[in-house]
This record gives sequence, C-alpha cells and structure tokens, in this order.
Amino acid sequence: MNGRSRTRIEPASPLRSPLKSSRRSAVPWLGIACFILLALVCLTILTWKVKGRVPVTVFENAVLSMTRPLQQAVTWATRGMQGIWQNYVYLVHVQQDNNRLREEIRWLRQENHRYLEAYLQYQRLQRLLNFREQISLDVVAAQVIGRNSNSWTEIIYINRGTRDRVVKGLPVITHEGLVGQVIHAAPALSQVMLLTDFRSGVDALIQRSRASGVVTGRGRHMAELKFLPVGADVQPGDRLISSGMGGVFPKGLIIGEVKDIQRNGRQSQHVEIQPSVDFSHLEEVLVLLKP
Repeated sequence: MNGRSRTRIEPASPLRSPLKSSRRSAVPWLGIACFILLALVCLTILTWKVKGRVPVTVFENAVLSMTRPLQQAVTWATRGMQGIWQNYVYLVHVQQDNNRLREEIRWLRQENHRYLEAYLQYQRLQRLLNFREQISLDVVAAQVIGRNSNSWTEIIYINRGTRDRVVKGLPVITHEGLVGQVIHAAPALSQVMLLTDFRSGVDALIQRSRASGVVTGRGRHMAELKFLPVGADVQPGDRLISSGMGGVFPKGLIIGEVKDIQRNGRQSQHVEIQPSVDFSHLEEVLVLLKP
C-alpha cells in the first residue's frame, strides 16, 4: 500500500439534461404565448359582449385588466407609426409644393421682366413716333445693335443700311436731340459717328443770343463749343441748336446745353457742352433720309 501510488479519482461532473435546458429556453416563449392568448380571449369576450349586450363578469374584468397594458402599448405604437407616416407624407407633399411654387415664381419673374422690357420699349418708341410726327421729315427708325468707344472714337452700329435708303452722311437723331452722322452704310448695317467723337463737328447757334460756333467732340460723352466770336454772349445753361449751315444737319436740332465756361482773357474762352442725348442709354434712333 505504501509503495503504490495513490490515484485520486475525482467525481464526475453531473451531466445536464438536454430536456431541462430546452424547457428553460421555452419558458419565455410560453409566457408570450399565454399573454397573446389572453389578449385574444379578451378581444373575443369584448366582441361577444358588445354583440350580445351581456354584463361583464369578475373574471372578464380581471382578464381585461391584465391585457390593458398590452392594448395601450399596441394603441400607442399604432398611433405613433400613423403619426410618423402622416408627417412623412405631409413633408414630402410640402417639398413637392415648394419646388412647384419656386418654379412658378421663377417663371413669373421672367414674365415680369419680359413685360417690363416690352413696356419700356413701347414708351421709347412712342416718344420717337411723337417726335417723328412733329418734325414732319422723312425718317427711318433703327435699333442700336453695337458700340465701339475708346479714347478717340465713339461709334454705334444700327440695324439699317442701304436697303432702307440709309447712306453715308445722313444725320441721326432722337426725340432728345442730335446723335451723330452716318459714316458708313452696308446693305443691312450702318456705322454712326456720335456727336462726342473727336472727329465730329456741327455748326451751332446759342438759342438765346444767336451767337454761332462749332460743337466738336471731346470723348467720354462730352463736347465743347469752339470758334465763338470775341465777346460772344454765352452763359451756363444756354441751349445750343444746329444752325443748318453746311447742308448736313437741318436747322433747329437740339445739341445740348452750356455746362461750364472758362475764359482765357478777352480773346478766347473754353465752353464745355453737355449733350442733350444720353449716349450710354441709347437704344433706338431715327435716321433723317434725303428728300
């Protein structure tokens, strides 16, 4: 006994019965099934009672009390899902309506700009038409389609040419006054030198004092009056008109007003002229045709 090694035999661990584990896992499902069964029983009882108008017993009250939390939870969840769905659908419709309204607003703005532009053009053409009736001269209306202005030249392009009897040398006017002179004419296009071009020169009269001189261009939409007689009566605000001399511009066309006078002694004076035509906003003109 002493020489032999003692071997300790450990007791074997007890084996778990698979039947017990399956029973434990089935317990929660059994509770849920019972709860659902009670809910169905409660619903059946309620339906039967409502149809038969039978008083509710104590057992039925107990069943109803037990299933009331489930009913409330289901009702709350159902209402919540309905609210979420309704809000989602509402937001989708709101987004669609917003997109549609934005498109309508964009279209209405474009239409408004188009109608406003047509109205402004109508007003300009109406003024030209009234002026055309007043001067009783043979004219052709033209639209300004281009500009070419730099330090020395100021030129515009109009959409009338030799096919419309527009030739070189014809004067160009608006209801505001003298614009310039045609210097080149193509079949459907003409080039007009403005009154403020450095190469331009128009024989003019001071309407108040009848003193004469020559209006020449200075660029940047400005002009000056030169070759005034010594001691000529000229004042700021005096209006200048074409004298009709030279055979290019008819007499009486408005040129502009005296803006500033700088006297250099008694022999000369520098007279700055503000043209009556706003060349920066010129869009339609009249070309005076030859009789």
